[in-house]
Amino acid sequence: MILVGLYLLIVLALMAAELKQDKRAQYFFKPLSALGFLLLAIQFGALDTDFGRLIFVALIACAIGDVFLLSRNNHSFFKTGMVAFAIGHVLYILAAKQIISQNLSVWVYFGSWAFGLMTGLATFYFLKSKLPKDMVWSVGLYTLIISAMLVYALQTDFVGTHKYFVLAAIFFALSDMFVARDRFVKPSPKNALIITPFYFGSQALFALSVTPL
Repeated sequence: MILVGLYLLIVLALMAAELKQDKRAQYFFKPLSALGFLLLAIQFGALDTDFGRLIFVALIACAIGDVFLLSRNNHSFFKTGMVAFAIGHVLYILAAKQIISQNLSVWVYFGSWAFGLMTGLATFYFLKSKLPKDMVWSVGLYTLIISAMLVYALQTDFVGTHKYFVLAAIFFALSDMFVARDRFVKPSPKNALIITPFYFGSQALFALSVTPL
């Protein structure tokens, strides 16, 4: 619980730095927050199971993405960060497949696909006209990957701590949407009020989902 409390304080400090646009503080607290969710995963037992190890590698990919997205003005860094996060999403999909419900109903199966595809298409349709030409296909692919993560998360077994995986995936997708809003639609420090708690909350929940049943 001490580590969880410290993690919360560090994330709050990061959010305050982002609202104040204090770059020096952001460069300190964002990597520290990323280290925090990695330590949480280890504490919760990520290295003890195949599922946990997939989650842990996904968290590493996301931590790398965090570092590259520290710079708002470097286009190449932003693209590299997107690749790192895309890898993280794919690893979360692979992890979700390990905990797919064995009693998945037809309604949940088709409902999850309908929800994921509609969410992805609506998001991409909203963003498409606002994207630079060289980002249209990459953002489209990224959106498709996020949608797939949501689909497979909704099909998981909801057993024990696995139920946190679903909430984590939803939070991660929401934070990604606001990152896109901040980058391509309406840049504002206030976007951090959604991005930071939802993103770092999602990574903490992914870490928690590895706790052995």
